[in-house]
Amino acid sequence: MGPSRVSMYRHTGFIMREHVEDVERYTPGGYHPVDIGDTITNRQDSDDYTVVHKLGHGGFSTVWLAKRQRKQPLDSTGQPQLSFHALKILRADLGDARASHELHFLQRLGQVGRSSHPNLVMLEDSFTVSGPNGQHRCLVFPLVAFSLYSDKSRSLTPSQRHDTCQQLASAVAFLHSHGVCHGDLTSSNIVFKVPSMQSMIESRLLELLGPIKEETLRLCKGPVSHSTYAPKKVVASASFSGLDSSSLATVQIIDFGCAFSSNSPPPTLGCPVECFPPELLFDYPASTKSDVWQLAALVYYTSTGQDMFQVGFQIFTHLVAFVVRHHGPVPALWKGKFVWSKYGLAQPGQPVAPSPEPDWWWSSDDKRPIPSLEYRFAKRASYLSAAQRDELARLLRDMVAWEPSCRISAAEADRRLKAPVFSSLG
Repeated sequence: MGPSRVSMYRHTGFIMREHVEDVERYTPGGYHPVDIGDTITNRQDSDDYTVVHKLGHGGFSTVWLAKRQRKQPLDSTGQPQLSFHALKILRADLGDARASHELHFLQRLGQVGRSSHPNLVMLEDSFTVSGPNGQHRCLVFPLVAFSLYSDKSRSLTPSQRHDTCQQLASAVAFLHSHGVCHGDLTSSNIVFKVPSMQSMIESRLLELLGPIKEETLRLCKGPVSHSTYAPKKVVASASFSGLDSSSLATVQIIDFGCAFSSNSPPPTLGCPVECFPPELLFDYPASTKSDVWQLAALVYYTSTGQDMFQVGFQIFTHLVAFVVRHHGPVPALWKGKFVWSKYGLAQPGQPVAPSPEPDWWWSSDDKRPIPSLEYRFAKRASYLSAAQRDELARLLRDMVAWEPSCRISAAEADRRLKAPVFSSLG
């Protein structure tokens, strides 16, 4: 994105990542500036999208509740058709090839037709918009609610938690059956559907999303109006304060920006350390079993509200240490393969110097007491019976084996999550 613009903008009250996107990315090549009330036009078919609220944000995009006015065909009264959608606007610096990556996989899934899965988001439209920061790909989706990462997900019932785990395993198995791997199965990429949300009137939608919270975005030396690269105000993502989470029954997997074909795996993935498949650290490519590792982390998170791999910092050697302590030593065949140049910790501005791999990575001599998965479930998911804790712990161990070839498939995980032992959670 060009030179770093540290402290170019300032605002108050909001917490980065939690509430708003990184405002330093409002610069050429960065986010498209959007204000509530703006109209974004798809020039291909002249449909207008009027921004009504902010739905969310990520490192590569912002997502908005938009009211679409479709010029053709007209409705039964001869007026333009109105409908509500989620409008995802990607950063300009992704380039057309990278911006088209997610579009390619969404279109590929859409071609499945009647076999499309209810727990996968489906693309409705795409177009390009031009702005002061460049050309931005826009993706149009059905409306969904908050993500599994949201604080509101903490109020889910035991039944909702287990149903979510089943739905996710089923969706990932479906993807794999069509040769697609997601590559970024995190709690932020799992969203809840709201019954009849698409047919609600605007006032009811806004009531569900909660009040719009925004603050004037300023340059360090004056109002943001002095800059053409940023919106006038920074808007917090919707709180969904008017939504009763007990009414939610269906989740969907979103964001296919890291997706890949199972027969063309990438050497690495852009996901957080907490769900990073460890084989990639030792120079093995991603695979369907990398998705299985991430799915296990999601099942644990959904069941307990905590990360399975509590690394603490985005440091990959910490992930290795955590997995060694809880799941045994690194496979001997991987010795000497840790990719320090990609995953080692470096000083700012300095290349990573290769380091000796610690001997204890390959040893099972650690005698410190280790809290078992059964114990962690008993502490964090007390709604589970002893039999359910035991079965879920066995399942996750089979999903997070060090060597991908030793992990079960997503389809097997789906089958085991439907075992009779979990029937009381249905």
